[in-house]
Amino acid sequence: MNSIQTKRSSFFGGIRDFFFAEQAPYGIALVRMFLPAIALVPMIRRFGRVRELFSTDGAPTQLFELFGQGTPLPVLSPSFAVALYGIMIFALLCGVFGFQTRLAFLIGAPLYTYFNLLDAVSTMTKYSVIATHVLLILAVSECHQVWSIDAVLKRWKDGRAASAIPPRVPVWPARLIQILFCFVYFGAAITKIQTQAFFSGEQMRYWMLSNWNYANPVGEFMATSTPLLLISGYITVVWEISFPFLAWRPIGRYFVLGIGLMFHFMTSLSLGLWIFPLICISCYLAFLTERDIVGIRRFVHRLRLPTSLLGLPRFAIARAVEMRPTAIPVSMVWLALATLVAVGAAEADYRFDLYGVRTHTGLMPLKTLDREVALTMINNSRPLREKDKFFSFDIGSLLVGGQLANRLTEYGYGDTIVAQCNVNPPHEDLWVEVAIVDSEDRLIDNSGQYVTRDALWANFVYQTGNKMVPGDYWMILKSAGKEISRRPFKLTGDPTTLPPMAPILTN
Repeated sequence: MNSIQTKRSSFFGGIRDFFFAEQAPYGIALVRMFLPAIALVPMIRRFGRVRELFSTDGAPTQLFELFGQGTPLPVLSPSFAVALYGIMIFALLCGVFGFQTRLAFLIGAPLYTYFNLLDAVSTMTKYSVIATHVLLILAVSECHQVWSIDAVLKRWKDGRAASAIPPRVPVWPARLIQILFCFVYFGAAITKIQTQAFFSGEQMRYWMLSNWNYANPVGEFMATSTPLLLISGYITVVWEISFPFLAWRPIGRYFVLGIGLMFHFMTSLSLGLWIFPLICISCYLAFLTERDIVGIRRFVHRLRLPTSLLGLPRFAIARAVEMRPTAIPVSMVWLALATLVAVGAAEADYRFDLYGVRTHTGLMPLKTLDREVALTMINNSRPLREKDKFFSFDIGSLLVGGQLANRLTEYGYGDTIVAQCNVNPPHEDLWVEVAIVDSEDRLIDNSGQYVTRDALWANFVYQTGNKMVPGDYWMILKSAGKEISRRPFKLTGDPTTLPPMAPILTN
């Protein structure tokens, strides 16, 4: 009985220590400084479009509308929307510097969530969902206890009673951010496991070759290597599944966080993502412990970097705040500045007048769309060309995970020729043929197979025998009786070295 109680108390004691062990809040303070700053980059760029995206003068599309739940959020007039948008930017900037941090996040986080929910078409993204959760955690944390204007003001107020030892607070806010990412990665892995196109490399290839985000020339180059896509896909899934189990282990933590840094860095190069990787990497700072910070400080001191310059902005702002009359609370100063920012934002929108509301000609007229273009966009009856249904056609000799792993143009007798066509989704059931012709366009062999609507590729395997003479040949892809693409190859060697055999073109 005593052993059972001991195990039970040890179990709950471990959970209590996991969430409520006290540490200096360095990691959560770093998240406070980096994440809001990164989240503000796209929001500041949208400041000039507040009237269009988030007000009654524009066309906001709430997230709830996409799920048929109506429009529960109020849509404000342009002046009020711009004023609140300005307050949101001001509040999150105050959170970065740690000026009235809790008040700033309690105001900035709901406003950030509100504006994201109000524009589900462009503003609401995966990274904004993660940022919303983390901002709410920061609002109830003690992230202002170190490296903040609030900490500087408190130290000056305490005077000689202030200690050089940083305050220690429960670690549960950092744990919540860590758990959030464990669920994000594990859920992403479960989704990928159920997606066949991910493990075949097709999905990754389409992402890399697209420019949906920003230009990604590195991704376009990587998309040509099927083995690299396959290896990357399997490594990604294994890493995402193992993340929750290794993130808190002494050695495993460095392993999964290191791979995570490489993963998000590569998504920037290969997929053209910028804000999402930076948001995730900034949240990795919540995994840093006191020992990690001590090690980083020692390393920085060895490099003799002027780290004291990083504290100048918060000390300068703190000095300016200290110049206020002592009868005025700091919170009142913050609210006064927020009010000034709101008025300034509304005035800026009024002065810019991007849509010509107050010009002598009146509101800018909408441009008339060409009638033929409009009819094409509404009802495009032009049939899809047969060749547009296919993404690529290549020949090689090696398959990895069903995908062509190499590309060859020269074969010897006895070699295996693999012809692979990749099909663009969505597509109907297709009858696809592959023919071999010689340099004089004489048919040597021909074979076909159905490519069903759920398939993304088809393979044709040809075993070279001694039926063909050495020379130049073409492998031709056909669909619906039309030539789609052709690839040249050369057959070399001595046909007498092989026993007689008939060429077979099969799937």
